[in-house]
Amino acid sequence: MTVPGIAARLAGRPDAVALVECRKGASRTTRRGELVGRCHRLARALREAGVRPGHKAVVMTRDAHDLTAVSYALGLLGAVPVLIEPRAEVGRCLQDVAPDVFVGEPLAHLGRRALGWGRPHVRIPLVTGSAPLPGVRRLVTRTPDADGPLPRTREPDGDGPALIAFTSGSTGRPKGAEYRHTTLAGQLDALTTLMDPRPDDVLLAGFLPVALLGPLLGVTTLAPAVNHLAPARSSPEELVGPVLEHGASILLASPAVLTLIARHCARHRITLPSVRQVLSFGAPLRVRLAEALREAVPDDAEILSVYGATECLPVSSIDDHDLRATRDRPPAGHAGTCLGRPLPGLRARILDTDATGLGEIAVSGPTVSPAYHARPDADAVTKSDTDHGVLHRTGDLGRLDDEGRLWFLGRKAHLITGPGFGLTTEDIEAAADTAPGIRRTALVGVGTAVCQLPVLCVEPLPATSRGAALAAVRAALKDHPEGHRVGALLIRPRFPTDPRHNSKIDRMRLAGWAARHLRGRGR
Repeated sequence: MTVPGIAARLAGRPDAVALVECRKGASRTTRRGELVGRCHRLARALREAGVRPGHKAVVMTRDAHDLTAVSYALGLLGAVPVLIEPRAEVGRCLQDVAPDVFVGEPLAHLGRRALGWGRPHVRIPLVTGSAPLPGVRRLVTRTPDADGPLPRTREPDGDGPALIAFTSGSTGRPKGAEYRHTTLAGQLDALTTLMDPRPDDVLLAGFLPVALLGPLLGVTTLAPAVNHLAPARSSPEELVGPVLEHGASILLASPAVLTLIARHCARHRITLPSVRQVLSFGAPLRVRLAEALREAVPDDAEILSVYGATECLPVSSIDDHDLRATRDRPPAGHAGTCLGRPLPGLRARILDTDATGLGEIAVSGPTVSPAYHARPDADAVTKSDTDHGVLHRTGDLGRLDDEGRLWFLGRKAHLITGPGFGLTTEDIEAAADTAPGIRRTALVGVGTAVCQLPVLCVEPLPATSRGAALAAVRAALKDHPEGHRVGALLIRPRFPTDPRHNSKIDRMRLAGWAARHLRGRGR
């Protein structure tokens, strides 16, 4: 079975803009024809450096153009790009993947040398950019005239390896999700269903790897100057500016980045008339943020909360109107946050359910990664074969309602257990987050398993006083059937979060802080 490859997906419309990398005070525009030419020249340079089909090649750069072109060039050669979160446990990731090639910016190579990343596996180190690095060969392409005719490429085998993408490690040790060519094709098909891309669409990619997918979807892709080591600390001007300058029609980003955009627009009374769609991913979209975004975009714009994971993205989506309706009027027995219905071709099941139908969300379908690279232990726990393909256990707790919609209740590992009860994080937090003056809350357990004290940590908005924040949360939980089980409320001005999106709360660190805080005040 063959599927359309990179060359086929980039063919046509050579004068259309493929990628715009936005930097402070400047931007770099690449047209589709130029991107195709550079990919082929990079493929030649990689081949001359010794890269061969089947080689695993780590690509580590914050330059969206280099990340995209190098990854595509590796794909043209039949090599396998490997994407790793820069702030993850890179050394352990490289032990798992044992890469033959390491392509990266100078800073990445300095880290590789200083920390021993990839030793002794990396045989072909290549540095991107114009700055030379002693002892590392620059990835240099010759001029088009000197290269002769471009080589022919054939469509890839759908079952062949296409990419290895590591999880962020926010909920445990990072793992490399293997994507076959059919997996990537399934993800592109699912995103096409979600976005319904048009030839004149302009996509703002609030997460660097999205720059890889935009050109393959046929849309102009903007890569703004996001702080990839701390997205929530990005300059909002560098996010909103490109939207206005280039007329972005689709915004795809995490809640942390979307919050920056919404706040900046509100503060400066800016509207974004070109936006027809907002896709939020990486953590649940709260109604309050959706309402703030509504003030900045046209009335007919679509705002979607998209559910998925590195191992299966996307899975389902729900628009802000339905999100608000299910929050205000949830069906009987369905607390937490509604994730919407699975996308066409995807199946969701709830495994190991209790008497209320609560269990672990599992997904099968064309967007699901079939395995983790070199991690049979993880495969044994999360993967199983079914008539509908590989079934992946997500580690998320949830339910399915009578209309086939998924409901999210939090991570299975974050379930709070005490004498005679179990509390899911999303059940409590979805209610507490509606309190006025509150940015977000996080439920953590203090103590040993089965005997935990439920502690709700509260992150107020800057203008909210400590007393007002606590009073508002208490009022929001007063009528919640499980609200009385919360044993302590603690104010924390800023929650620790995952490095990739700055949206998922690092509950292990937060629980440790809560335990120390309670001990300090004698609990």
